[in-house]
Amino acid sequence: MLLHNITAKRLLACGLAIACLVFGAWLWLERRHVNSVVPSRSYQLVAGRMDEWKAVGGMWEVDNGVIRDNSTERGAKLLTGSNDWRNYTLNADIRFDGEGADMGVIIRSNDEKEGVDTYNGYFVGLRNLDGTIVIGRSDYGWMEARPLPIPGGVHPSVWYRLRVTAYECNIAASVQNLATSQTAWIAFEERSCVETGRIGLRSMNPGGMWRNVSVMPAGRSDYLELQQHAAFVERPEVPAGPPWWTPWHVGMIFAGVLALALLTQLAYFRIQRWKTYTIMQERERLAHAIHDTMAQSFAGVGYQIQGIRRSVVRRNQQDSHYIADQLNVVYQLIRRCHAEASETIAMLGSSSSFIQQNLLEALADTARKIAGDKIEIITELHGTFVLLNLRLADALLHIGQEAIANAVSHADPTMLTITLSYQDSGVELVVKDNGQGFEYLPQTAGFGISGMQKRARDVAAILQILSTPGEGTQVRVVATRRQSTLRKRLFAKLKDGLLGYFS
Repeated sequence: MLLHNITAKRLLACGLAIACLVFGAWLWLERRHVNSVVPSRSYQLVAGRMDEWKAVGGMWEVDNGVIRDNSTERGAKLLTGSNDWRNYTLNADIRFDGEGADMGVIIRSNDEKEGVDTYNGYFVGLRNLDGTIVIGRSDYGWMEARPLPIPGGVHPSVWYRLRVTAYECNIAASVQNLATSQTAWIAFEERSCVETGRIGLRSMNPGGMWRNVSVMPAGRSDYLELQQHAAFVERPEVPAGPPWWTPWHVGMIFAGVLALALLTQLAYFRIQRWKTYTIMQERERLAHAIHDTMAQSFAGVGYQIQGIRRSVVRRNQQDSHYIADQLNVVYQLIRRCHAEASETIAMLGSSSSFIQQNLLEALADTARKIAGDKIEIITELHGTFVLLNLRLADALLHIGQEAIANAVSHADPTMLTITLSYQDSGVELVVKDNGQGFEYLPQTAGFGISGMQKRARDVAAILQILSTPGEGTQVRVVATRRQSTLRKRLFAKLKDGLLGYFS
């Protein structure tokens, strides 16, 4: 029973939905039908009662049932009616007040703009320059049927009654001289026509007047009533265009192929240049890796040999055991240098998980191996330990090793402090010595400092070098633990590549 009730409710809901859709479609069709029905009416051209007319250009004036355009604008239009009007007959009386004028009515008009032929529809009018009736199609361009001479011509100060019927894609018109009753007829058919649109008045020159404007529905019989009097039915043929295989098209094809070849060549050269830049970047990276390994070991060897030399020079009698110990340290450093060179050549220079977990210990071990027992090494750890990602740990390790090697080789310190601080969103490494210090100028930085700066940039870290002659040196690196997203890394690589290409 419950299932039956649920099914009934669903069927009722579906039925209501279908009924609503059908009712909405009916309302839409009914509205379109109402809008497409052309009323039978005569327009009362009275000043102050022209709200249903819309001017597109011109200076329109209404006086005693007569309307005129006082502007010198070519193609001024005054429109009324609905864009959905389809089959109708338009009547209007027309009079010229001067020579060289061109005026008439427009039917099935759409998309009107200011200008001569700036609408989509049809124009039927009179020309007093050659005394003809004209009919044609405007679609932001102009296609005209053969003008038909009016018996007796077209003269100023004479009223002419114009009657135009549009039925489907057929248009016929008649013009009668109200003074002499002379009449002319013209017919026009078009395969692909404008089927609906508004009515209106159009003037090409000042001095034209209209009166007795009316509109009514029309059928095929209304069209035939006018068409049967026409000498011919104008059926304009759209002329076939020139063959596609023209010199201009051939030239365009050749230009396109040439442009494509040039673009392909340019892309090839850019790829080659980008490849060269990538190789140079890799060579620079390897150079920094070699500098950070073998160069630092050689610095330690030199420092130990310099210590032995000083001991020999200052003492006449030298303990052989002491010298042997010092030489053993040198030997161990050379072995370490050889091992690191082998690792670098074998492209095995990546940091291990030990470095990630024991970064401070690894830096302290580097300092002891380079300085031996002649420099006091102090390590400080602050904050809660957080496992660093491999790229960040590797960068901090090499920056710290370079700072230690520079301090031991050049500053002649007695104490070296290495501080690693874990913070909420980042990590800070400080290598500080009490050596000689120097006057630091970024523009004169050596290869070692430039290598530290590059490694800091690679992990979006901030590198600071503070040094004063006689007061020691401090190297400080601050980096975030948050790993950059793949999109940011790709953007950074692309930026570096473009800078390298255009530099």
